Amino acid sequence: MTNKTGEVRELTEEDLRLFKPIDEVDPGMVEAMTEFRRKIGRPKARAPKVHVGFRLAADVVAGIKASGRGYNTRVEQALREAGFGGEEEREASRKKAAAKKVAAKKKRRAEKSTALKQAAKRRA
Repeated sequence: MTNKTGEVRELTEEDLRLFKPIDEVDPGMVEAMTEFRRKIGRPKARAPKVHVGFRLAADVVAGIKASGRGYNTRVEQALREAGFGGEEEREASRKKAAAKKVAAKKKRRAEKSTALKQAAKRRA
């Protein structure tokens, strides 16, 4: 498939006649690709989310959205803490929230430490 100088050349009619279907050349390849395509993408959720549409007061919606990105998750968490949903999910939600608070606290401590070190360097 290369010319005399080693560069890839254009395919000719003769080249195309020599081609064979993939299932003749490697029968397992078609099955492998089918299996691979099945695995692509996000894994199926154990309990998929359900879209719900209902009306809320404009000020409530504004307040929720003003809390920033990820407000859907926070609303779900608040509903779980209010007693809605299964106990297992409520407990998982509580643990996740607690872990988030700990991570945020560590981040603030690290930022404060960095700021103090920088201030000490400037004074020196």
